[in-house]
Amino acid sequence: MISRRKFMAAAGLSTGFVLTNPIFSLRGLLAEEDSKPMGLLFSREDVPALKKKLELPLFQEFWTNMLTADLDEDRKFLAEGVEFNNQIWHIPRVCQILEREAFVHLITGESARAELARQAVQTILKFEKWDYFLEAGKYVIGLQRAPQTTKTLSLTFDWLQDVLSEEEKQEIIKQLPEKGCEPCFRSLYGMLHQDEVVGWGFDPESSFFEERDMRNWPRILSRTNLRAVPMSALGIATIFLNDRDPRTDRWMKTVKQSYYDFVDMFAPDGSYPEGTGYCRYTSEELILFLDILYRQKKQDWHDAISWQGVMDFLLMTRMPTTTHEYGHVNFGDGGHGFGSDIGFWVAKKFNDEIAQFAAINHAQRHNIFSVVWYDPKIKEKEPKGKFHYRRFDIDWVVVTTGFELDDFVVAMRSGGPANHENADRNSIILKSNGENLLVDNWHPPYSHLHPAWALRTSPAHNTVLIDGKGHQYHDGLEGTNASLAEAKVVSEKKTDDYVIVSSDATQAYGLVMDHVEQVMRTFLVIPGLKFLLVIDSLAAKEPAVFTARWFVDNGDKMGKIQVDGDKFSIQRPLAQLHGIGKCSLDEQLTTNKFPVPEEHGVYPHLDISATKKGERVDIISAMAVSNSEAIEPVISVKQKPINGRWRLKFNKNGFRFKFLQKKCSLNCR
Repeated sequence: MISRRKFMAAAGLSTGFVLTNPIFSLRGLLAEEDSKPMGLLFSREDVPALKKKLELPLFQEFWTNMLTADLDEDRKFLAEGVEFNNQIWHIPRVCQILEREAFVHLITGESARAELARQAVQTILKFEKWDYFLEAGKYVIGLQRAPQTTKTLSLTFDWLQDVLSEEEKQEIIKQLPEKGCEPCFRSLYGMLHQDEVVGWGFDPESSFFEERDMRNWPRILSRTNLRAVPMSALGIATIFLNDRDPRTDRWMKTVKQSYYDFVDMFAPDGSYPEGTGYCRYTSEELILFLDILYRQKKQDWHDAISWQGVMDFLLMTRMPTTTHEYGHVNFGDGGHGFGSDIGFWVAKKFNDEIAQFAAINHAQRHNIFSVVWYDPKIKEKEPKGKFHYRRFDIDWVVVTTGFELDDFVVAMRSGGPANHENADRNSIILKSNGENLLVDNWHPPYSHLHPAWALRTSPAHNTVLIDGKGHQYHDGLEGTNASLAEAKVVSEKKTDDYVIVSSDATQAYGLVMDHVEQVMRTFLVIPGLKFLLVIDSLAAKEPAVFTARWFVDNGDKMGKIQVDGDKFSIQRPLAQLHGIGKCSLDEQLTTNKFPVPEEHGVYPHLDISATKKGERVDIISAMAVSNSEAIEPVISVKQKPINGRWRLKFNKNGFRFKFLQKKCSLNCR
């Protein structure tokens, strides 16, 4: 290992570096700006086209919100409310004010908006540090806040050319490398050269602190969205500074090395293991840099990631409900919607009509970059079919009839470890008629010290329990990093009417229970009938108690579960899930609440359990959706005494089918 002093020199950790002639460098930069199109992202000649797009109905709500922002509240915050050691909350708010006001001024020319933007710039420059993490207890590393500030100042510098004084421009050029670029470089360097990191930790002078073991953070974060954030910001700022700092070549080399070391975080089909919310965050950061890189340097790095596949992942996991209007399949800490900027960029880059459809109709929000990249000449194309099936390369499985509130969605979380995950291997969720009927609880606490941390563990998910235990998970001391637990889809079959998938999670449970031999979950989904059958085939080397657990959405206290013998109903205001539970060792159906303090939510669940211990068991959960006006479906499940196979009969509104073990035949009329 190299010495600490050598590492500091290699990583550019000296705090004494200043531009040899900052005034000369600034004048050179401004002279160059006068000779080329304005801005990193668009030129002055593009502004009239942006104004026209902002007049479209598509952007009316977004633009109205921009124009009607509470300026008095923002002025008061900038003048009196900013705490200059509160990087976690106050720097993002200042950056948001700056970006919004600079853009509104550029479009409208309003002097009041320009002055507020200028006030935001002055506030940012007063922060001694732009992030709240340190290397070696002394040197700032940029993970989120320094990157956001770096990116925002780089973009808005040109939007405020007629507003900022020469002294203010000079101060931005002076501070940006030291407070922004170098911290971003340090974080990227540490992720690339993990054995050279002296030690990351929270800044004791910052307002934010949590107990964390950060010894492995350079390795952990290198495979998360928090690598993309400083990477993008450093790339954008390096392009902005151009050759006005002697370190720009080193910075861009590190950005490129980091980018190509990171891109395999996206699977070949574009799916992303941290989930949809973090896929959005990562993608938004990367495409902004990629767009600027191509515009300014004519370098095209986009083909290292399947961006059309990313949009397919975001669209096909869409799962809107009454409690999450822009919800997506929410395995782990994901489940949030995507911004239209990603869709419009993909549509424009690839002439992708499906991406255009997704961005216009199903994005959670628009932003400035949505307006920049939206191309009205590209048509929309909605994916068609009785239903859509995806087994993504990350081994998430989704069956969906569409992307609207009333559509039917079933998803299973097979696959390997990932940052921001929960202990949820083979968990299944089901949404229909706008209701989460089988739900993974949304975004449990990050901190292992929180009373509701247990919501991240297996018993808090729609999984199986063996002797009351779930599969392996970590203690949270390092954060929400990946566990060691894996599951794998081992078979799948899709027809025009149904899907059958089997996933093996034996490894995940075997990490904590030596006697586990098999944890196999097979599901049959018939989307046209809104029917789900789940068979859990479980085995152990010694007698054990086996249970399948199912949760209903109760975030609004409107979820109910009722049991009558082997029958159950899971109820939400707009839909119910009627079902039957069976077990080869005789079954017992019970309801309970997950044990967390009630001030952190009430989480009712159904358990379908064997009534006695055994070494091998099948647990059957057969269920179908109906709304409040529909006739309750009739489900019959029996085990044949001769060969032990299961026989199921189903009747819903005149549609009938039979199911024998893992062979399915449909007789619908």
